[in-house]
Amino acid sequence: MLNNLFRWISYALAVLALAASLGLLIGDAGKGTFPQLSAAAATAAPLLLVGTAFLFVQPVLRPRLVELLKNVLLATTFLLWGFVQLMPQNTMSMRLGNVVIALYVVDLAWMTIGSVISQERN
Repeated sequence: MLNNLFRWISYALAVLALAASLGLLIGDAGKGTFPQLSAAAATAAPLLLVGTAFLFVQPVLRPRLVELLKNVLLATTFLLWGFVQLMPQNTMSMRLGNVVIALYVVDLAWMTIGSVISQERN
């Protein structure tokens, strides 16, 4: 029962993230505006929604510990990026933006190295 709840929450959040991304692109194309949302909130929403969705799906997926760590790292990176979008532009937000970049590099390097090692074993 709890798995179904997590599955539906993650599904709903992922769909909302896709809709928010589409709205962001439509707004950028000048085809529509969302005056009730600030630019920072419109940019942060898809990141925060998809990061949260990915965290909620982890108990459903039940990945092995190493995969869970990678998945939590990726979700946390999206959440941190979303929070950085909401911050005023200052030294702290720039530093946190650099942390986001470093976390994405760590995550992708981890996946790349793991794939190369896996290929060598097979």
